[in-house]
Amino acid sequence: MTARFRRFAAALLALAAIALPARAGSLTVDFTDLWWNDPDGSENGWGVNVVQQSDTLFLTFFVYGTDGAARWVVASGMVPTAQQPAVGARFEGDVFQTQGPWFGGPFDPAKVKVDKVGIATITFDSASTATLSYSVSGTAVVKRIKRQGFRVNSVAGVYAGGILATASQCTAAADNGPINFWGTTTVTQTASQMALKLDFYIPTGQLMTCTFTGTPELQGRLAAVSGGTMACVIGNTTYNAGTFALSALDSQMNGFHATFTGKDQYCTYNGRFGGTRFPGT
Repeated sequence: MTARFRRFAAALLALAAIALPARAGSLTVDFTDLWWNDPDGSENGWGVNVVQQSDTLFLTFFVYGTDGAARWVVASGMVPTAQQPAVGARFEGDVFQTQGPWFGGPFDPAKVKVDKVGIATITFDSASTATLSYSVSGTAVVKRIKRQGFRVNSVAGVYAGGILATASQCTAAADNGPINFWGTTTVTQTASQMALKLDFYIPTGQLMTCTFTGTPELQGRLAAVSGGTMACVIGNTTYNAGTFALSALDSQMNGFHATFTGKDQYCTYNGRFGGTRFPGT
């Protein structure tokens, strides 16, 4: 990942903004998921659904009353707080308890009763962990929570896309700045390994292949790749080699995107890795 790639990066920035997934408002992570107490399995039966649209969260709690019966409790309008943490994101909103007509009969909206019973605050310190505090009718609760994973979402497939990042701390100051590796990404995945092979042409017309291999970790509907190694070759010659990690890896029907960090013998890189899935892959 050397300076010659930077010469065409600026021209591709506009295309990258279209093809790579965009931010939801000012947020860089979609927190939509089923969350539960941290560590895993420590409070089976308790949980909270988080659904995000733009910069607003809707929380649905799995809670019970003193009689052991389930209660329907929601925080339907969690919005970013004025004071945000240095790392992560914080949301706050009112908590409501609802009652309504019996589910087996005709549903009459007029019989739905909604009472404000408290306030909730959720502070995400990473893409997959948070601190949740809430109160219901004067009873306050604070929990460390994490995304609940129950099924691996495979990223395997072929994509049009690549890496859009910023190079910094380069051995040659002229190499600092935006970089773009744009081409075809082929992803293979097993339970213990994920490999992303990015093929793209450099300005000299030569085909470069960068391979990123690491260990996938399930984090709810998202994933992460840690302990990764990367190498870029032209023909049989290796030009770049180093380490990388992916976080907030979000795989969908139409593509995937993740936060990318990496380091080779030349620079440190921070940006995004993503692409649009080719039909049928």
